[in-house]
Amino acid sequence: MKNLVSVALKTSVTAFLFYLLFSKVDFHQFGETLRNARVDILLASFVLLWVGHYICIFRWRMLMRPLMPAFPLFHLFGIYCIGLFFNLTFPTVVGGDVVKMYYAGKPSRRYAQSFAATFLDRDSGMFAMMLIACTGVLIHPVEIPGLPVALIIWPSFAAFILLNIAVFTPGLHRQLTSMLRALHLGRIAAKIDTVSDAFQTIWKHKGVLVGSLAISIVNQLLVISYTWILARGLHVELSLLYFIVLVPIITLISMIPISLNGMGLREYAFLSLLGAVGVPAAASVALGLLTSASIVLSAVPGGILYIFFRDRRDLQKMAALESDFS
Repeated sequence: MKNLVSVALKTSVTAFLFYLLFSKVDFHQFGETLRNARVDILLASFVLLWVGHYICIFRWRMLMRPLMPAFPLFHLFGIYCIGLFFNLTFPTVVGGDVVKMYYAGKPSRRYAQSFAATFLDRDSGMFAMMLIACTGVLIHPVEIPGLPVALIIWPSFAAFILLNIAVFTPGLHRQLTSMLRALHLGRIAAKIDTVSDAFQTIWKHKGVLVGSLAISIVNQLLVISYTWILARGLHVELSLLYFIVLVPIITLISMIPISLNGMGLREYAFLSLLGAVGVPAAASVALGLLTSASIVLSAVPGGILYIFFRDRRDLQKMAALESDFS
């Protein structure tokens, strides 16, 4: 019931955001923007997006290997695609990261280790994204009227660093588990111990962490390039430096969990941020919608693969794991 209420609320917020978006757009200009788009460039950008997806598999497998048996790349790619499908179709019931964690850990039943690898896979991507944004602000400060770009990026980066320090500090974990055991929550404390052990194991493999960060930087540059090329396909002539700074901010905004998979928020962020640097509203909204459409299309192969993986018992176990790790 709680999940249904959450989905209903997110659907309402998404619909309201799209209503606001299109109330600010001239439909004639919007149609002209799409009609004049370079289809060949749009397709090239989508191919680049999939190159980025495949690179992520190398990073995930690299983080997995010190902790647990790792599937071959092709098998992991299938699981990754199913995760994309679940992110789109089940945004609050079973998240895509839980799907990846479950299927990767199912043969060995090392779910805590699979959780750590999946968490760090996402974590290194976020770190690279913020690192690129901070570097972009330092090299070429982007001025956006009414938006303190540096005051958004730098505090977010500082908070992220503090979170990672907490994750890799054994003393904090020991204090937490001692407190939980004192409250007679030994089962939860035992799970935290297992996950903490996995993080400490991966911390000993510094080369793996550095390698995952390097892959993440390449991947994030591909995502930024994909968005810039997509904009070029819509005849948006804006410096790549703006995208280096703005794409991470748009990504952070779209991760706020108030709409379905960031839809509506993502488009509104494109409209607000690109509009502030002179991009017409029709082109800004078109770029946001094409970005969301790419996410939807990316989920299609995962839906097809899930037909061969699906099992009602798996869904129940994944929901239980999501509840445990939440």
